[in-house]
Amino acid sequence: MEEKMDNFSERNGYVIPKKIYIREKVTPELITAICNSIDLLQGRDYILFYSLEKYMWYRVFNKRLKDFGNTTKGFKTVSVEYIENPAVLWYEKFDYIEKIITFLKGQNEKEYTCFVDQLNSYLKAHNFVYRIVNEQIVEIDPLEENKPKNPTIYPNQQKTLSQNLRASLNTFFQALPSIHL
Repeated sequence: MEEKMDNFSERNGYVIPKKIYIREKVTPELITAICNSIDLLQGRDYILFYSLEKYMWYRVFNKRLKDFGNTTKGFKTVSVEYIENPAVLWYEKFDYIEKIITFLKGQNEKEYTCFVDQLNSYLKAHNFVYRIVNEQIVEIDPLEENKPKNPTIYPNQQKTLSQNLRASLNTFFQALPSIHL
């Protein structure tokens, strides 16, 4: 995924970027990004996309399978239409995306990872406070997301042969007084 880079004006201090984080709504730009992720899935794995749309048709929308169609004569595409529908509330769209994610996780780990990575990069690029973690859309602290993590420092765990032998002998000699002959 491409990382959004600062513009020339931001890098050189001519414009100070404003970080306004969005929650509890979906912007038209994010809707477009989500739909693009679905379109890209269709382009990468048409059969998986067909299976996803069929699953959503009969399991989520409770429609008759005979009305769905097939891969040769055409079939109903429901995901993009649902996400683009202005009558669908923002959180219902996120519920639907979670259903897509769960379906993909169960069908194709590679496509699941690709889809989730795409969506997370879009959510970040559009300053949303949500990310996909463990198949769920959760609220995160965007200010903490980019902070470098302090590496955990462990003391050198490797011991020399003589150190291991010394430790073993110490354990042995500590146990000697408790041995009754």
